[in-house]
Amino acid sequence: MIPMLHENERGISLVMVIVVGAFLSLMGYVTVSTVVMDTRTSASYLQAVQAFWLAESGIELTYRWIRFQDPPPAGTAAFLHYNNISAGGGTYTVSVDPDDNNPSTYLKKYRIVAVGRVADVERTIEIETEATTFNRYAYLTGDEGGTIWFNSGDLIEGPLHSNDRISIVGSPVFMGKVTSSSNSFHQGNPYEPVFQQGFHLGVPPVNFPTPQEVMDNYYASNPDPPVLSIDSRFGRRSSVDFNSDGTVTYNIWHYNWRGHVVYDAQDQVVNLTDLNGLIYVDGDVKVEGTVNGVVTLIATEDISISGDIVYEGSDSDGKPLHDCDDMLGLVSHQDIIVENNSGNRDDVVIDAALLALGNSFTVESYYSGSDRGDLTIWGSLSQKVRGPVGTFGYYGSTGYHKDYHYDTRFLDTGPPYFPATGQYHFNYWKEITE
Repeated sequence: MIPMLHENERGISLVMVIVVGAFLSLMGYVTVSTVVMDTRTSASYLQAVQAFWLAESGIELTYRWIRFQDPPPAGTAAFLHYNNISAGGGTYTVSVDPDDNNPSTYLKKYRIVAVGRVADVERTIEIETEATTFNRYAYLTGDEGGTIWFNSGDLIEGPLHSNDRISIVGSPVFMGKVTSSSNSFHQGNPYEPVFQQGFHLGVPPVNFPTPQEVMDNYYASNPDPPVLSIDSRFGRRSSVDFNSDGTVTYNIWHYNWRGHVVYDAQDQVVNLTDLNGLIYVDGDVKVEGTVNGVVTLIATEDISISGDIVYEGSDSDGKPLHDCDDMLGLVSHQDIIVENNSGNRDDVVIDAALLALGNSFTVESYYSGSDRGDLTIWGSLSQKVRGPVGTFGYYGSTGYHKDYHYDTRFLDTGPPYFPATGQYHFNYWKEITE
């Protein structure tokens, strides 16, 4: 019986050797297959990443090309801007599709599609880019006008940019991102600013348009002259009062040799809806009132703010309500000035996109008298040269404290014919997948 047992043990050992050998062979096959698959997967992943960045490079190069085209690319037909360009172990191809409405608007829009390809792997990116207007900034200056400080108590909401070096003392609050074409801030003592969205220095400057370019925006979509054109040159003066019922009252006058007022046009009333979005003033104009509608006022000389300018669809503080459909643009070829009058000596509220092309947004006699409270803006403010609105110091303050808020509706749209900056922004970015 014992020999029989040994034979069985030898048989069992042989079977175990065969089983173990088969198992090891299988494991070896699986291991080799896994390594091969991992290698292939890694290669595919690397190719996909390379293809993505080739497509992104094509987008960036084409976006930069559009920015520097003067005039912008014309027509509405799509065209191939880059075709099968070799780079980084692969190629990229980019097409540009101008918006169908481009011929009738100065705010050009383009759809850019870029395909990056490495071996058999493709990645496709699509963006839409549109001309940027000045109302996309809460606050913008071309020149800081010397040393004018952002000081403690100042609040600026929304994106802020200066082509110049920004001066900061104390603890002003910047609620939006701050950018400057300078490489540093002018820091006072103390220097404790609050940058809620951070800052970026050394960015490209924003170019201000010429007065002719502003009117070209209008004529790009309107063959006829403005419906309401006010002539306040040669000693004449004018005023525009916005009325809550959606009308505008305007006056034109001059002074005779005795110093008496003589009206050339008195209490003329027109509907905002009849003005095709524009009021054109050749000369100076005083502006105030409650805006019920959408319009841009352009003046070839100064615009004087003679009282509060608020939207019909705003709250008691002048803040546009969520369903507000009123919008105002004020564009001066020279200055926009807050008048020093009795009604403006206890806070001023302005609902508008403001743009001073010649010089500044400023306050009349800002350096004299006493503290006039807050200068509140719900909209945007752009000026070629920064103007002062008040003073501060050990012995007290004069003029106004800044309380500037961005009208976020301007991110999507703005007052009609409001000037473009010559730059573009992205409306969307997406990767196209099958």
